[in-house]
Formats: sequence, C-alpha cells, structure tokens
Amino acid sequence: MSTATLHPDARELRRRRALWLLWIALPLAGLGFQIAAKLVAEALLDVPWGWVLAERVLRLPAAWIAVACELAGLAAWMVILSEISLGAAFSISALSYVLVIGTSWTLFGEPVAALQILGGTAILAGVWLIGRAPRKE
Repeated sequence: MSTATLHPDARELRRRRALWLLWIALPLAGLGFQIAAKLVAEALLDVPWGWVLAERVLRLPAAWIAVACELAGLAAWMVILSEISLGAAFSISALSYVLVIGTSWTLFGEPVAALQILGGTAILAGVWLIGRAPRKE
C-alpha cells in the first residue's frame, strides 16, 4: 500500500516512525557495527589471511553483532527512505560519524585530532541547517 492511500493520521504516524529511525535507530545501528567491527579486528590481529581467518570470524560473537547491526541499519534505511527525501535523510545520517569519533575516544582510548573535532562540528552544524530548512509536502 502506498503512503498516498493511507489515512492522514496513519501517514503522519509512518513519518514520525521514519524520523525516529533516522535520528535514533540508524545512528545507533551504525555505531554498533563500528564497535563490533573494531572488536573483531582486534581479535584477529595475529591471524593470517585465509580460511583460518574466515573460520575465526564466524566464531566471534562480535562478528555476528556487526552483521545484525548492518541488517538493522538497512531495514531502518528502507523505512526512512519510504517517508523522507534522500537528500535530507542522507545528510542527517552523517551523525553516525560524530558518534564514531566520540566512541573511539571514550571506549578505545583513540586520540581525536583537532580536524576531527572541526569536522564533527561541521557535520552537526550542517544537520542543524538542514533541519531548519522548510519542509516540502
């Protein structure tokens, strides 16, 4: 059923759900993937490339968490794009980059360079500006 045939209240509910997914679920799924991928990479530091590596990856819970996060992100993205323009949705999805920088610093003790802080600030400013743009119906 297309959103054009839905009752106006149902359409608004779908749009609100898509916005929730965009602002909360999508960034968290992306962040979850990045954390899980980092844990997998650290667990495989000394494993040579080949079948042994593939077998070890399949045994790591973090690898399966990464796959689940990617699938959750894909599902959220499909719902988001059904209700929100690609330009607005993609721009706001950049919030994940800011979350990853903060998480890499807090969880993994990775240094954060001044340019990363500047870039994160630019992303946040861009998202704020996009959010202030008038909505076209």
